[in-house]
Amino acid sequence: MAPLTGLKVLDLSSGPAGGLATMILADFGANVRRVIDTEYDSLNDMPSARMWLRGKVTTNDFDTSDVDVILVSLPNSHHCKYEAIAAENPSVVYCEVTSMGNEALPMYEGVVSAKAGRMKQMDAILGNKGPCYSAVQVATHATAMNVVSGILAALHKRRRTGYGDKLTTSLLQGLMPYDMGMSMQLQIREQRSDWTRSRPHPKRRMPTLLYQPVQCADGKWLQLGNLLDHLFENFMRIIGLEDQLALLPEATETVRNQILETMQTKTRDQWMDIFVKDGSVAAHPYLYPEETLVDPDMTMNGHITELSGVTQLGPLAKLTKTPAEITLSSKEGTGWKVSPGKNSSDAPLNGVTVIEIATIIATPLGASFLRDMGARVIKVEAVGGDPLREIHYDGALRCNQGKESISINLKSPEGQAVVHQLIRKADIVMHNFRPGVPERLGINYDQLTKLNPSLIYLSANGYGTAGPGAKRPSTHPIPGAAMGGADYQAGGAPEELLSIDELRDTSQRLFLANEVNPDPNTAVVVCASTLLGLTARDQTGEGQQIFIDMFGANAYANFDAMVDFEGKPMRPTLGKDLKGPHPLYRLYKANESWVFLGIKRTREWEAFCQLTEEEINWPEVSDHAFREDNGELTTALTEFFAKKTAEEWEDFFKGTAIACV
Repeated sequence: MAPLTGLKVLDLSSGPAGGLATMILADFGANVRRVIDTEYDSLNDMPSARMWLRGKVTTNDFDTSDVDVILVSLPNSHHCKYEAIAAENPSVVYCEVTSMGNEALPMYEGVVSAKAGRMKQMDAILGNKGPCYSAVQVATHATAMNVVSGILAALHKRRRTGYGDKLTTSLLQGLMPYDMGMSMQLQIREQRSDWTRSRPHPKRRMPTLLYQPVQCADGKWLQLGNLLDHLFENFMRIIGLEDQLALLPEATETVRNQILETMQTKTRDQWMDIFVKDGSVAAHPYLYPEETLVDPDMTMNGHITELSGVTQLGPLAKLTKTPAEITLSSKEGTGWKVSPGKNSSDAPLNGVTVIEIATIIATPLGASFLRDMGARVIKVEAVGGDPLREIHYDGALRCNQGKESISINLKSPEGQAVVHQLIRKADIVMHNFRPGVPERLGINYDQLTKLNPSLIYLSANGYGTAGPGAKRPSTHPIPGAAMGGADYQAGGAPEELLSIDELRDTSQRLFLANEVNPDPNTAVVVCASTLLGLTARDQTGEGQQIFIDMFGANAYANFDAMVDFEGKPMRPTLGKDLKGPHPLYRLYKANESWVFLGIKRTREWEAFCQLTEEEINWPEVSDHAFREDNGELTTALTEFFAKKTAEEWEDFFKGTAIACV
């Protein structure tokens, strides 16, 4: 039985953030009733909506008296308020999602990414020619996962208290995990000239050799991800350049050129056959989404399914005892019984203990979100500590805040005995080891459930437990390349064989486009999947083993491209200057700085024209303007926005419900 069987959800949201969240709830058994918002329903016309609308029934029934969960996105035309609903139904969990806490501003990822500075952070991709459109919709992805996590945590608390709660989140809050200390670095850079000299500016930075993109003999590209020394040494040995290791770090650029030239001696598939057979090199092809949907590491791990002629994403996580049940139609729902209790201001996960045996970013960051919601997290580290503490101090602060840490040698019987003592009293264990490693460390599922039968055991690795990559290492650039997001962000990569100078330039652009988002993308899935397991235990009394991986998690982050059906429109390009997918949803140079115009609905364009008709006579715009390039319109808007500063334009449109930031 799915863990959310019987749960009654009323979905009053429009667009992908709420749509993905309630899709996940439906996949895991919830009865989801969706009420169409006629004013904003056009946001559900995206190709990927064929996926996120699955498992739901459309209704005009606004009855909230017996629902367990209500999800609302703002702005909308539903006019429902938590206080009135909770007065009649005090056990309801009410979740409200906005763009940036502003009820009037539409929930458009591009608008929030521009305002929050994410697009400015990407200006290095094209060598400081202004901000670049952020292609992977990470704020939407993280917000969907935050909604799922928040609802499940509130339901866990409701089981204890008998009362529901009001939850609020936003696309802006969804962006927070992706900062990873960047805001702090930018502030320090402005104040500390010595810090600036000691750390090269990212605009002048070539890829680290560990994460070098490389072109192969057939013109196709591979992404390397050999973060740790032993992985890079394995890579150099396999490609025949082991002797070059002695030249590092003094001759880094000479060694880089050797790597780039050597990788052009075999085709992509030939290199991948060698790497997969060896099993100790982190590398994967740069793929288009159409290739990702048939990648064996995706299909063999159950990440892809087909419903009614639509190829689409499978379940968020593999719960071994209470698996997802993906259907087109909605499930039955009678509501969950709520026992009377005493309301409490405690954090929702108060009393939950998590043992984290994981390193670097994805799983530790996911565990930190559980800590944020009140769980006690005990981090088990190797003697010497998590390598991230040395590699990325700022990121280590975010990943480990609020945790208790202990260094243990898990390769020794004494160390394993200490961890076993901790696990006897824990609710959750999570790790990020490849298959086979937990058995060697004495922390595999069968061993630990003998100590604690109700344990929730989450395994989060790179490729999943099936498929050719199961036992291979992976780091964040690998799924970034494999899901198609990095190639799309970079504006594509040439397939004609390049000279060494061209290789260096293109690999730098790919490296900067393949930024850190795959780790936080996975972290939010770690959190949501763990809470699915906790909810299942609340309902059944049983723990279970849960599997997630970076490929599946990052496929969800690239949700807009992870569907395929006959007649599906092509994803628009971002233009040679990476300013946006179409004229009404892109960056424009203002008289001073830049603005982002975010228009997705015909009525928004009409309102824009009415407000600005004294300034310019706008060309006719068809529905195609919302999907493809239009040179005449782009030129007109470019000239228009050059007349004032960015701040003046933002003030001009403020309060109009037209997004220009």
